[in-house]
Amino acid sequence: MLQLQPMPKVITFDCYGTLVRWHDAVRSAAHAILARRLPEADAQEQAAILADRLREAAVERQKRPQFRDYKSILRSALAEALADAGHTAKPEDGDTLLRVLGRIEPHPEVAAALDRLRARYRLAVISNTDDDLIAGTVAAIGVPLDFVVTAEQAHAYKPDHGLFLHAYKTMGVRKEETIHVGMGQFTDLKVCHELGIRSVWIDRVGEPPNLAWPPHASLKDLSRLPDLLSPE
Repeated sequence: MLQLQPMPKVITFDCYGTLVRWHDAVRSAAHAILARRLPEADAQEQAAILADRLREAAVERQKRPQFRDYKSILRSALAEALADAGHTAKPEDGDTLLRVLGRIEPHPEVAAALDRLRARYRLAVISNTDDDLIAGTVAAIGVPLDFVVTAEQAHAYKPDHGLFLHAYKTMGVRKEETIHVGMGQFTDLKVCHELGIRSVWIDRVGEPPNLAWPPHASLKDLSRLPDLLSPE
């Protein structure tokens, strides 16, 4: 059960998937890359498979002890995903991926929800990305954010505690003064559970909940989030 006492000073958000159409963007990039190699029907059919494999390979690389910037991770993960599909990666493939992921459109309800929340709280993004890669997406959201904290700044990827701890230092708040909103169970709910951070799970796809990392509240999207976080 989500409690608003103590009152939060900052509402933090995961970005990719939670606020913006990340999965659609990755599939779009995968389709564009495959369309240079395959007939249109085959590119359409295989895009989702390539996108899933790309995301898996990227997450695996984020777990490695040696930090690498996210753009390098994406290029390397794409090369592996293409090799698994029987293709050889070319430099322009990575360029296509980064161009598409450089500006991702928000989910339809996001701007209105964030605009309502701004009247009461400071807003922040905590994201597994690079500063320059997320800049266009933050602009696409269209609502001013008080903080954008990235893995590049912290040299750590969620669910490593380091990214959240760096965010709190940057924002000048304690974890008890925040509520985190995220879609990823492994990347977001896990660290919230381990650090004792209040959390709201945005379950956009009807994913089975992981009982090891229960959120304090769950919603299908951000439409009802301002009401949930209203003390009145």
